[in-house]
Amino acid sequence: MSVRAITRVVRRSSSVILAGALVVGAGSLAANAVGSDVLQTSAPTTVKLKVGSRDADPVDTDASRARGVLEQNGVELSRHDKIELLRNGHLVQSKDRRELRDGDLVKVVRVWHKEHTRTVRWDHKTQTRSVSSLPPGKRKVVREGRDGIRKIHVTAEVRNGKVVDRDVRKRWERKPRPRVVLVGSRLNWGALANCESGGNPRAVNPAGYYGLYQFDLGTWRSVGGSGMPHHASAGEQTHRAQILYSQRGRSPWPNCGRLL
Repeated sequence: MSVRAITRVVRRSSSVILAGALVVGAGSLAANAVGSDVLQTSAPTTVKLKVGSRDADPVDTDASRARGVLEQNGVELSRHDKIELLRNGHLVQSKDRRELRDGDLVKVVRVWHKEHTRTVRWDHKTQTRSVSSLPPGKRKVVREGRDGIRKIHVTAEVRNGKVVDRDVRKRWERKPRPRVVLVGSRLNWGALANCESGGNPRAVNPAGYYGLYQFDLGTWRSVGGSGMPHHASAGEQTHRAQILYSQRGRSPWPNCGRLL
């Protein structure tokens, strides 16, 4: 065999050996890749899912976040609903720790708001004022009252069927106006008589004043009295004194009138 022939055989053998090595090497890489995939495939995470007020149910999931669990289980959310993640009974606040772990509780709090407005009629009050310009006990209405109208608006936040927050706002549509009544003050005629005459209907003052209220004759007759004031009964004298008071107020008794 010539040198050229030997060289060709050697080259062919080297090519076969190299090709075989490449095939074996590719097979090893493929096997390693398959083994790597098997190692990286993890078991599903088991968490508890609680939606609204229903009981928590265990579910298996391959989701890494709470929202993914909800999507996998067909849980629809409103824009007010809240998602909470609890771990060992404590709310997970940190974003870095929200990756799901076995035993976590994914909780959906159903939140909605309700509001209503009602109209309330507010009864008016009555103000009574004592005045000396009216006969004792006489009443006079000087202003009629008017009921008020108030609007009450209530807004409530409801979570899982329970009211957790409530806001009440009130405003007047019309304010009430009180009724004003004047009442003639009840006068203390006994105190006036005690001051003027010591309570003696027969009292006589040498200066010309007579009876319980020390009438002079001109004043006595101006109010319808007849005869001498101290000869009339105590009731008659009081009646004439009341007429005098309705005409002139307390002025006929400058000292004792303050006791009426």
